[in-house]
Amino acid sequence: MIPSRSLLTGLLALSTSSFTAALHSRSIIPPEGCPIPTWTVSTFHWYNGSHSLDCIHNEVDRNTQGCLCGRAWCDPNPATCNGSMVNVCWTGMPNYEPWGYGPKQTLDIDFEDGLTCHDEYIGYRIHDIAHGETNCGYADRGAGRIVSFYGSSNEASSTGHMDYTLGSGHALKCANGSSITYYGSVDFPLTCTHDSYFNATCTAPVFEIPVLDYSWVS
Repeated sequence: MIPSRSLLTGLLALSTSSFTAALHSRSIIPPEGCPIPTWTVSTFHWYNGSHSLDCIHNEVDRNTQGCLCGRAWCDPNPATCNGSMVNVCWTGMPNYEPWGYGPKQTLDIDFEDGLTCHDEYIGYRIHDIAHGETNCGYADRGAGRIVSFYGSSNEASSTGHMDYTLGSGHALKCANGSSITYYGSVDFPLTCTHDSYFNATCTAPVFEIPVLDYSWVS
């Protein structure tokens, strides 16, 4: 019996999917005499509130004013504000939750080798969580150790994506004295739970970012 076209198409899609998954889970073989890093994410936690302040996408938030009294937010009534009325997106308050807004968006990523990332949304730093570079190793970002995360918190189950760039400031030494850096990338399962207000808490199982490419440092 000859398989139907739809069955063949399904088998081909399954085969392609399996091949892609295998490709993303395999690391390169480094040049002879060179070490290769292992990047294992041991903890992944992302909170994305439905009413967190959003100074990037929300025009209303960008134009909203709040009452800044000392180092806290007070009732945003211009007639009774015992401080200054300011645009809520223009400050770098440590506790960035103006009146009328829920908890800020946060992202925490921990690696088994000790690297930790803590990101939180604050208005003065235009940095969009889940759309690229995270605040990971921020103090030495000039050296190029950058972790980027992409994902959506809208679905209960989806696929996240992470890139890891090991820059020249963290180059590894090979046996011949040369310095080498690496790049890795992976898709990983992302699970989100939502409360009655559609606030999302997203987590992922332990996963490894395979090393997919390298470059020599002069």
